[in-house]
Amino acid sequence: MNRVPLSEKWSQALALAAVLAACPALPAQNARNTANRMAPSTNTINAPDLEPVAVNALKAMSSRLREATSFSFTAHIMREEPGTNGQMLDFFKTIHVQVQRPNKMKLEVASDTSDMDLWYDGKNVTLMPATAKIYTTLPGDPTLDATLTMLKDKVQAHTPLIPFLSSDPYSILSGGLQSANEVGIVNDGNEQFLHLAFTEPDADWQLWLTGPNQILPRRMAIVYKKIEGQPRVSIEFSNWNLNAEIPSDAFVFLKPQGAMAASWEALKPRNIAQGGRP
Repeated sequence: MNRVPLSEKWSQALALAAVLAACPALPAQNARNTANRMAPSTNTINAPDLEPVAVNALKAMSSRLREATSFSFTAHIMREEPGTNGQMLDFFKTIHVQVQRPNKMKLEVASDTSDMDLWYDGKNVTLMPATAKIYTTLPGDPTLDATLTMLKDKVQAHTPLIPFLSSDPYSILSGGLQSANEVGIVNDGNEQFLHLAFTEPDADWQLWLTGPNQILPRRMAIVYKKIEGQPRVSIEFSNWNLNAEIPSDAFVFLKPQGAMAASWEALKPRNIAQGGRP
């Protein structure tokens, strides 16, 4: 009896998941054949450099996140920044994320330089340091996507997480791709992941996905190629809950006694140069 390699099982499962996400009514017995026929058609840009397994895996993960209406997760982020002598230094932050589509978000950010909470209630965005009784409120947009864009442009906040918070992760992650490759199945302790690698003009990035039953991001690594020193960012994802029961008041800012309003400039952390990959 010929055994199917684990890598091939992963590939088949991911291709199947991508097709099922697009065609929920597809009969199960025909899904695998349909996936195999459809896989080459996923390479619509620079087809020879976009492997079907990598593209389908990205689509399957994105579909899983897009369908979640109320979800939460934790992101541990390491980002390199140049020191005064040009040496690249590592800085860390942990972000607890709660999202309720279409227009609610709560972020709790703990870093080695400052802590800050963010509330988005569908109308306004409020930011407040955890250790100071000052806050700033910015006008938000009626959708989370538009608010994320505003935060990226104005506040430069939590940029690497934007694709995973948006309503269409695949559209953001696939924009400008020059190559997409399946590195293979990797083991990390008792866990097993599908390792993918992508390139685009401004950044190279890698993604490790759980699966094949529940395809979610476990780790991401980014190299910003066009920033001096080519800084790296790595993200470890954990505590995914795609059916989170989040109280409605979690997204509402309640002014603490004695807290005072301030401009964003008063709260703004030092600037970090941004690369091409959000």
